[in-house]
Amino acid sequence: MDRKQVIEKIQAILKLQEGTTFDGEADNAAKMIDMLCKKYGVTIDEATEVQVEDEIFLKFKKINVAYATLLNAIAYFYDAKAYLKTDVNGNKTIQVIGSEAQQIQVRIYFDYLVDCMEKETETAHKAEKIIAQLQGTKLSRSFKTNFRKGFAEQVMNRLQDKKKQEGRVHEHKAVTDKALSTRRFNTSRRMNGATGYGGNAGASAGGSVSLNRQASGASQKQIVGV
Repeated sequence: MDRKQVIEKIQAILKLQEGTTFDGEADNAAKMIDMLCKKYGVTIDEATEVQVEDEIFLKFKKINVAYATLLNAIAYFYDAKAYLKTDVNGNKTIQVIGSEAQQIQVRIYFDYLVDCMEKETETAHKAEKIIAQLQGTKLSRSFKTNFRKGFAEQVMNRLQDKKKQEGRVHEHKAVTDKALSTRRFNTSRRMNGATGYGGNAGASAGGSVSLNRQASGASQKQIVGV
């Protein structure tokens, strides 16, 4: 087992120990925890503190700028960190660094906003295509791309304002910041923003989309915390 697996196993045994009403079971759990801690050099404090993970969120050959913009904005909103990574084999991924809660929150909110963006993009494209046919003009092939970029940029601005106005600080911010303090990230990459009518239309849609309907059901809303 690697260190992460050991900590997860200790955490599972601790939950069992806390939930049992049988002394013998609790004693066996304590012995197992003690054995794992000694064998793998893990302390109880380390096993019970919030763990920060660096997880693969998206894999890509050519980066989707709108998706990357949304993910970066959402990670920032939850005090996590999204970044681009290229491994030694040239494989490209977008990673998210954060606690399990932050990872879940980012995923739920990202899926919601991407779903909204894609629906708005298709609706706008169909409408503009009809208008172009009626006017005898051609709809730009980059309409959808620029629409998505404009949508994502507007949502990013709104999330930044929302976080600032509400003074939002994630409960795991401190442990995530501590993990990030030992890392260095390349910030030199620049991505082209939205242009043209498609970008303007996307920004309009991004300015009106609800930021509070990303989950259905009280439990999901509580997890996402928006």
